[in-house]
This record gives sequence, C-alpha cells and structure tokens, in this order.
Amino acid sequence: MKVALEHAGFDVSMVWHKDSELPAGTDLVAVPGGFSFGDYLRCGAIAAHAPIVGALKAHGARGGYVLGVCNGFQVLTEAGMLPGALLRNAGLKYICRTVGLR
Repeated sequence: MKVALEHAGFDVSMVWHKDSELPAGTDLVAVPGGFSFGDYLRCGAIAAHAPIVGALKAHGARGGYVLGVCNGFQVLTEAGMLPGALLRNAGLKYICRTVGLR
C-alpha cells in the first residue's frame, strides 16, 4: 500500500499499532489488509483496541480521510468508526463480485 500511495503522489509516513499519535499534518490514514492478531476472535476485534486507534478516531472526527482495505476495513468497523457490524454471508463461502456503493 505504501508504494501505491507514493506512486499516487502521497508523502507516506508509517506508524505502528503501538503508537498513540499520527504525524503532524496527516491528510489520509490508510489501514492495510492482513490478518491482525490472527483474527482469532473476530476479524479486526483485537486490533480495534490498539493504541493508534484513538488517533485514527480523532483524525476521522476532524474530517480527515481514513481508508480501510481488507482487514483494515474490519478494524475500522470493530473500532466503531463505521456504522453497522460485520456479518458472515449466508453460504459461509468466499464471494468475489463487483458491488456498487452509494
């Protein structure tokens, strides 16, 4: 994700889940995919309590941009930054299809 954002013209700074602050002047926070803490409880549930999440919430509350991709989206949902809840699909199988968003 870092390389893609740099390619798009962003000046990228990396933060660690144990950090409690974002770099000054942050415009966009991108939370990448991957398996956080092995997803042993619920996808993103444990990561949603990481120290950096407070800074993410404050950034979003100020109108800052926050992008969650794959497990990053699940972390944002578990942290209460997005409405609703994560649900399993009816067939309990992987589904890959185009979905329209409003």
